Amino acid sequence: MGMNERLSALKPYLDTALCALFICFLTDTTKETLRVSAYFFAFFLIAAFLLLHTDRERLRGLDPAMVILAAGIFLKLLYVLYTAVWTRQHDVVDFGVGEGHAGYIEYIFTHNTLPPGDPRDTWAFFQPPLHHVIAAVWMKVGNRLGFAYRQLQENIQALTFFYVSAATLLSDNICRELSVGKKGRIGSALIIAFHPVFILMSGSINNDALSLFLMILALYTAIRWYKKPSFTLIILLALSLGLSMMAKLSGGLLAPAVAVLFLRKLFTDREKIGKFLLQYVVFGIIVFPLGIWWELRNMLRYGMPFNYIPPVGEQLVKTDLFSRLFDLRMHSVYPAMVINGDAYDEYNVFLAMFKTSLFDDANLSSEWALIDPFAVILFVSGLILTLICVFLGIRALLGKDGLETEWRLLLGIFAVTMLAAYFSFALSAGNYSAENFRYISALVIVSGILSGCALEHLQKDLQRIAYAVMAVFSSASAIVYILLGFAR
Repeated sequence: MGMNERLSALKPYLDTALCALFICFLTDTTKETLRVSAYFFAFFLIAAFLLLHTDRERLRGLDPAMVILAAGIFLKLLYVLYTAVWTRQHDVVDFGVGEGHAGYIEYIFTHNTLPPGDPRDTWAFFQPPLHHVIAAVWMKVGNRLGFAYRQLQENIQALTFFYVSAATLLSDNICRELSVGKKGRIGSALIIAFHPVFILMSGSINNDALSLFLMILALYTAIRWYKKPSFTLIILLALSLGLSMMAKLSGGLLAPAVAVLFLRKLFTDREKIGKFLLQYVVFGIIVFPLGIWWELRNMLRYGMPFNYIPPVGEQLVKTDLFSRLFDLRMHSVYPAMVINGDAYDEYNVFLAMFKTSLFDDANLSSEWALIDPFAVILFVSGLILTLICVFLGIRALLGKDGLETEWRLLLGIFAVTMLAAYFSFALSAGNYSAENFRYISALVIVSGILSGCALEHLQKDLQRIAYAVMAVFSSASAIVYILLGFAR
């Protein structure tokens, strides 16, 4: 790949980074509403510039999948502009309180060191520190430039916006590596670009977004390595996977799939076993210290269990296995929560998984009743789309659509590992928070890729139905999360 090709491949990521800088340095995100006239003026200028510098020939040359992903990134940008660092967050608490992810970042920003003492003594401080260190350094950059402290806090969302947007862009790179055609890439983009879990995550300043980005980067690098093994790629794979775990230990959910890929490479290229074993040793030397040093440190110093998770969240009214799996009562498309005035906290694990993927823990009806009909459309189309993705994913994994064995193993084991981890955690904990879909948000990207692989091989009538559902889902998601920006 020549220099021009490399720059062309990096361009979407550079454009996304510029959007992140736009958030930080050219907007006042403390306003937290899309009613701010400055936003409209800025977007009007951007639209006018694009119209003036784009002709029909250039429009014909645009890649539809990339246009869809770009539109999804723009939607995430809007979400970040109107979402405060204490709104629809998880374990963030707030700045100035001394606990939660905000307190974690603030301590590093103020003291230039990690918090001392047993991490279990302060809420959320048990998490690995990579995201919090990067966020604190980013705040220091803004502080040197003279920004108000409140703006420094909001600017952390520029980081999470970039992480999530880059992860969605990587999904298309993976599709290309797997030789998914134009129609499949469009379908994959429609599933991933507008999925609410990524819109919500782009404004959340906890460590989920960074772990997701590094995990998908590791998935992409694993595919590149398998195609053309090299020490450079194995080192990049080890760094991305290890750093994903250093952001959040669940980043290691990709590890079993990568291990199987390594074993398959040994089996298929047995004549090069010495070369691969040496690469695996290098991989292990890098990935293990990066991925688990924090947990080992705390276990040796403070006796903290390796995979420590504190008791958290609202206790469920029904914890028996039958109710958790088969009691499908539902009075709203939004998650049922006592704190929102409902009679119970959502206890059916499938409903909680699905609802939190669309709305997180929020009851958007309380924000603006106008959102409700579109939320219902989003719920229904999302349910149909889920069934379509399950069907397409199974087709792809069974090898009916030309997906090679190594990729079926990699993506299939990754998906199964995420689902097994999710249900194990959700069903073993008697609280609502353990059911949140954000823990396995990467499943949307894997499902989108597998669906894209299978979509091209469907009959045209079935293709049209799938595209129609995807279009309705994407449109409903965009409308819901744009209206939410005008709700206040």
